[in-house]
Amino acid sequence: MHDNIAIPEKDRVPNAQKICYGLGGLSDFFIPNIVQALFIFVFAVEMRLDPLRLGFVLAATKVVSALADPFVGVISDKTRSRWGRRKPFILIFGIVCGLMMPLVWMIPDVSENMKFVYIFITMSLYFFFHSLFSVPYKALGFELTSNYDEKTKVFAWKKYIEMIGFFMAAWFYWFTQRDVFGGVTNGVVVLGIILGIIVILCAFSVFKGNHEIVEKQALNQDEKIPVFKALKSTFSNKSFLCVQGAILFVILGMGVDATIGGYLHVHYTCAGDDKFASEVGGVGGTVSTIIIFIALPVAVWISRHWGKREAAIMGVSVLFLGALMIPWMMNPNYPWLIIVVWGLSQFGAQSSNLIYGSMMADVCDEDELITGERREGSYAAASSFMGKIAEVAVLLLSGLMPRLAGYTDTSVDPSLEQLQTMKTLLFSTDIIGIGAALFLLFFYPLSREKCDEIQDQLKALKEEKGTE
Repeated sequence: MHDNIAIPEKDRVPNAQKICYGLGGLSDFFIPNIVQALFIFVFAVEMRLDPLRLGFVLAATKVVSALADPFVGVISDKTRSRWGRRKPFILIFGIVCGLMMPLVWMIPDVSENMKFVYIFITMSLYFFFHSLFSVPYKALGFELTSNYDEKTKVFAWKKYIEMIGFFMAAWFYWFTQRDVFGGVTNGVVVLGIILGIIVILCAFSVFKGNHEIVEKQALNQDEKIPVFKALKSTFSNKSFLCVQGAILFVILGMGVDATIGGYLHVHYTCAGDDKFASEVGGVGGTVSTIIIFIALPVAVWISRHWGKREAAIMGVSVLFLGALMIPWMMNPNYPWLIIVVWGLSQFGAQSSNLIYGSMMADVCDEDELITGERREGSYAAASSFMGKIAEVAVLLLSGLMPRLAGYTDTSVDPSLEQLQTMKTLLFSTDIIGIGAALFLLFFYPLSREKCDEIQDQLKALKEEKGTE
């Protein structure tokens, strides 16, 4: 156990800057999560579109942005402007995404095939522009400080502010069902307008409230690594692969059951009452938000006193516990019990995600010692790319999962037997994915002592080159 080590003044990020950076996390949360929270309810449940075809179309939109991610990161690393490397991307594409948020839901009254075409085109553009915002935004966070503990604090502030979004997302479905909108499809457009305004304002706060790392701090500021060599170097970093692998296994394990999770919540736990399901979801999200406010300081404390790997393992272990409780807590006789699973899941997921961001910042320092360059953009892009590839797999498989349970005719509600099969599938995939993530984290090599050693070596090399 480590003593409470003071953070040097020169390594501290002012609280005002942490808040401005964290507000960008609200934009980065809302842009994809309005789709992730509602596409099943709007497209599959409300519009009765085929979930398998829907999965293929949405997966294709993710491929478009995933292919752009690695190049966005490298371009961001190499960009030079009076406003810095990251901030121009953050402002411009934050505005673009905000303007597009209502448009992706304005599905024209055309044939089913043309509806799928509209969804593909608008969401491909939407997620592509999100890449141009998200990758530079994440890269900016990796470079705000070099201190082991201050990195965690920066991402803790970001997480606290994101909890505003998490709380709101829990009530998205409920909001869209208000009678004043005349239907969910109208309600989601209004929601898109509101969130779009928030996204734009938050992107502007990042632009105005943050300064970027001085370019000359990199060891080899004049020796730029070619794009494909930079990508190869990124994907061969063991520390990066351990962290990103853990993230991917959780995404895959808990994501492939997204579609059946929606069916189970409405038709199994809440007996087909979609309004009651929206109320349970809203209350569950509110309770989970309160629990996350407890989880984040616990993760910060464990990180500071024991280490980041240990804090991440703690978070994933709690996530694993939540998954183990699904067979008993997903109960139509006691529908509110599912909130226990949601609370444990969010405690584990959000606390570990907080630590993953701080771990990635350490990975960038390790990479600078190896390559001599500051390549936060490359690592943010690689992380985003791998995450989206996992999302593609999730979308394809999640559309298939109802069929594995025997549910093929979406014009009628699933039977009890089909729902029970879905429940078994959901529990099994969660356990496998989370277990694999837990296993990988044990091999993460960057302890506090190793990170301190890296910082000492970087400082010595920079002093030798005269770049400090």
